[in-house]
Amino acid sequence: MKVLFAALLAMTAAAFLLPTSAAATDYDCADFANQAEAQEYLLPGDPYRLDGDDDGIACEDLPCPCSYEEPPPYRLTMAAARQAARPVARDFARRNPKVNSVSLSGCERLGERRIDCHAIARGSTSTSKTTCRLRIAVRAVNQHPKARLAASSCQTRFPAAA
Repeated sequence: MKVLFAALLAMTAAAFLLPTSAAATDYDCADFANQAEAQEYLLPGDPYRLDGDDDGIACEDLPCPCSYEEPPPYRLTMAAARQAARPVARDFARRNPKVNSVSLSGCERLGERRIDCHAIARGSTSTSKTTCRLRIAVRAVNQHPKARLAASSCQTRFPAAA
């Protein structure tokens, strides 16, 4: 009986010492000045519901300073664009029976992740000369350059016999 009484007394005392859910502090994103402050209160299980999309980052809509670092935006380089454009130009020359050589003439930046390269493909026979102008679009896809033939314009001339 004494054991039962002692257990009941301990449970009653514990109930008075534990805070009720109404007395416990409940934080939300409006309680913080920036994302880094909110991140400090992101606990396992997210008891305050600060991480709405469950990605481990609290209150992403709050202004920085942020407690996480984003990688810098990927910037496609001219060298990477030229390197990606060369095989596209060579493939065009290989598939077109009127041309037998190709050279990259230059590239122009259209954005952080978009560069257009230009190439000239040439070919000649005993009766004709063909020149093709190529535009090769190079984009950054998953931080890797991806090139495609965007436009081609060919002109064949038949010089007068001497």
